[in-house]
Amino acid sequence: MQLTIRPLDASSDVELEQYRALEQALDDHVYGGHQEESLAQLRAGLEDTPYWSVRRWIALAETLEGGEMLVGRAMTFTPQQENLESISVGVAVHPAHRGQGIATALVEEALLPAIAQSGRTLVEAYGEIEAGVDPEDPAHPVHRIAARLGVTRKNLAVCRALRLPLDPDRLDALEAESVRKRGEYRIEQWVGEIPEEHLSAYGRLLTQLEIDEPDEEVEHEPAEYTPERIRVSERRMREAGTIRIVAVAVAPDGEFVGNSEVHVHEAPGSTLGYQENTLVMPEHRGHRLGLGLKVATHRQLAERAPQLRSLVTWNSHVNPWMIQVNEKLGYELLFHEVVMQGRRTG
Repeated sequence: MQLTIRPLDASSDVELEQYRALEQALDDHVYGGHQEESLAQLRAGLEDTPYWSVRRWIALAETLEGGEMLVGRAMTFTPQQENLESISVGVAVHPAHRGQGIATALVEEALLPAIAQSGRTLVEAYGEIEAGVDPEDPAHPVHRIAARLGVTRKNLAVCRALRLPLDPDRLDALEAESVRKRGEYRIEQWVGEIPEEHLSAYGRLLTQLEIDEPDEEVEHEPAEYTPERIRVSERRMREAGTIRIVAVAVAPDGEFVGNSEVHVHEAPGSTLGYQENTLVMPEHRGHRLGLGLKVATHRQLAERAPQLRSLVTWNSHVNPWMIQVNEKLGYELLFHEVVMQGRRTG
């Protein structure tokens, strides 16, 4: 196969259409659904922010007719405010073109030079391992690519998917379970932007989430979620056509002590959504607040995003509490995600 690897030209509509088709094919293969982004929405999501920068490469294969077909991509993610010694990398190949050395070529020709050029010493990568396959098997392609990058397993997460629409009776039963333990705590909801008066308090929740996240041996400096950082995130989501559904747990004294977010794409053709962060502050656990928060956001799905057919989420395997909540809702195992890191010494 004649393969060309070069940076993605995001100014080209033709190239961006191919890139979008690849991303949709990857999501359909892994999750059974995808987000139907316009080119403007996709392009907005590719831009850097003051908090991170991203570089992308594509692998183009010559066709029998003499044209080119986009068959793979690679990317680097470089934090700009914290984790200043870290660089995250990723590579993916179209399901119909795997096993032909494309991922290896992307690593050798794009990622390794980019890592060296960055000057970052801590390299991080993620890999998907199918359900039913030993995630520790060194012969798996994920671990072969990891060896080339010089990274090793630091955490094992599990991706689960929830089939939609949800049964309202199931949500009613889970809500009742949460209410029995909730006491004087209450749950509030927002859709879209975080209210101005709550930005600082909500930022503290997001920062605590990163501090508390169970991640075994992963080296990670928690981000500080300032009001400015949250507003940048919201602008990016708006430009990309994504809606944030938020629930917060409020203690009897009025303090915010927990949150949960679901991100959904508003296009009618989008069938995939994401269950994002869920947190209850350590001193307020044991009241089924995590369950109540998730029930609150999931109730919104039928109204806000009736087109969705699947919601996906990730949990470290050392986080049995949230896994139990997800399984109560009906989330089912899709694949294992290996989190890998390694330090460059030269």
